[in-house]
Amino acid sequence: MIPKRLSGVALDKNVVVLGAGVSGLSAAWRLVSQGVAADVLEADDCVGGLAKTARENGYCLDVGPHSFFSEDNQIIKTVLDLFDYKLEPMPRTVKFFYKDKYLDYPLTPQGVLLQMGLFSGIRVALSYLKEKLFPRRSATLGTTEETVEDWAIASFGEHLYRTFFKQYTEQFWKVPCSELSSRSIPTHTRMSFLNTLRVLLHCRATKTGESLIERETLPTYYPRTGFGEIAEKIADAIKSRGGNIHLNCRVIGIEELGEGRVCVVYERNGRREKINADYVVSTIPLPSLVKIISPRPPADVLASTDKLDFRSLVVLGMATEKQNVLGCGYIYLLDRPYNRISEMNEFSTRTSPSGENIIAVEIPCLYNSAAWKASKEELFDMCISSLAEDGFLGPGDVEKLFLVKAPTAYPIYRKDYAKHLDCLLNYIKKRRSIATLGRCGEFMYMDIDICMRRAFDFADNLLRKF
Repeated sequence: MIPKRLSGVALDKNVVVLGAGVSGLSAAWRLVSQGVAADVLEADDCVGGLAKTARENGYCLDVGPHSFFSEDNQIIKTVLDLFDYKLEPMPRTVKFFYKDKYLDYPLTPQGVLLQMGLFSGIRVALSYLKEKLFPRRSATLGTTEETVEDWAIASFGEHLYRTFFKQYTEQFWKVPCSELSSRSIPTHTRMSFLNTLRVLLHCRATKTGESLIERETLPTYYPRTGFGEIAEKIADAIKSRGGNIHLNCRVIGIEELGEGRVCVVYERNGRREKINADYVVSTIPLPSLVKIISPRPPADVLASTDKLDFRSLVVLGMATEKQNVLGCGYIYLLDRPYNRISEMNEFSTRTSPSGENIIAVEIPCLYNSAAWKASKEELFDMCISSLAEDGFLGPGDVEKLFLVKAPTAYPIYRKDYAKHLDCLLNYIKKRRSIATLGRCGEFMYMDIDICMRRAFDFADNLLRKF
């Protein structure tokens, strides 16, 4: 929750926050609630970052979509208190389309046996046993450079890796499993599959694994007109406390002035402007931040900026009058031009005009690839035959197209990423008045609630320094 003003906080400090995503907004919100002046600079024309909602004539399309959930009751209450209407909890309805069958997600032992089929479940178990009895050896296994390929085979066996993990991981990341760090697989996904295999083999699941799986089944909350309402409400709270949010501002330089002062240079409407601050909190991509700091960083630091990159995301929204298209909120798929399909009316019927619906497909891609550069019409042509073949939408069902792009949606954990990330973070830590925060700023995949908690905790620590 946003606390009452802390005693001893100096009110003559000003902070510039780079990026108006959830992390940047949450930090600014916490700071202004304590009397610290805050200016948020955002390159986009709206707030929210990866959690924004694009709006057009009554249609609302998320970059995702997202749903809000957490075990942190304080974070839940803080978000719910932002709204002047009650957000009702709702279950997440997710399925996985695998080998022509719909599986419940996250996977359970029952799902493996009943939905994948008994024979497939037995093959998974036998492959797992073979790996444990005659393990495959790899130089990276158990090290900081352990790859997805090495970890998945060692954890699940060759069969499940070849028939599931390899296909989906490479479709999602657009990078071979042999080049990806095992950190690319979220912890809750790891434990879900490991516990499934343990149960198949009559082994007991660990308490840690159970709690991580339970996170996938927590009740969720979704605002009426898109997930972006959360960021928009936080932005309103910032402005009501005297903070400023500047849109269409692209940061191009950060100069350390000495004595703890920092100058931020940015472009807005073709004009170069400056703002001085006591502190800069950056949520923009970490490599981009390092490149614009003056004095110029050392050569080895700049070299590491080119070793960290992001996977991009293109979301194609298709307006249709068809309802109950998916029978759930979203579906993960293999061997399609997209890796996930969402039905916006399953989240809220107010995300489109009355009687209409939006089906959104997420197309994973790398920045400046053919998919990234494609128009919405070209993406529609690329996807519609698969959608029609699976019985979701035909060409005549779609009335209007929408397109949302995110160039830095997911940090790519290549097998050698850790040393380069450490190099950049250590460089930033030496800066007296600059810090990084958030998914892009820390090069760390996080859910929304974790972003908020880390932002609040960071702001509290900064207030103590002031």
